[in-house]
Amino acid sequence: MLDGLTAFGAAQSELLRLFARTKGMHVTDAAAVVQIIEHEDAGRPLTPARLAERIGLSPGATSILLARLETAGFIDRTREHTDRRIVTLRSTRAINEAADHFFEPLAKQLNAALAEFTAKDLDLLLSATDRLRALVEAYAMTQPEPTGHPTAVASQQLP
Repeated sequence: MLDGLTAFGAAQSELLRLFARTKGMHVTDAAAVVQIIEHEDAGRPLTPARLAERIGLSPGATSILLARLETAGFIDRTREHTDRRIVTLRSTRAINEAADHFFEPLAKQLNAALAEFTAKDLDLLLSATDRLRALVEAYAMTQPEPTGHPTAVASQQLP
């Protein structure tokens, strides 16, 4: 089961890389766009700080990424909160259409595959994946944050 979930996650990562290549984007830019779209669709639009947390970039690197996405016409930064200092990230119609064109055929296939399961089966799968996700997230929270440059940290961990 865990091997299957790991392979599914790897396949999703490869799909994101493919989407990035089709749009001429870096994979981190595509990951940011997908996060922005997903959070918009869920009614919880992201701020630059929340996006930085979601994709694992520093605030400075996120600012550069957002400028690149805005220049490309993929996102807009808006000030729609009563506190005008808060910036909300919104995807543009162009990138939404591109993402829909790329991902929708697969979404239909996935929904058809899931339709073959009973409601009880789906409840069990949802329960299992929710529990496994919660365990992974809880474990990650117990791990110390590395300090320094990622390459330096990695070389310190080698035997």
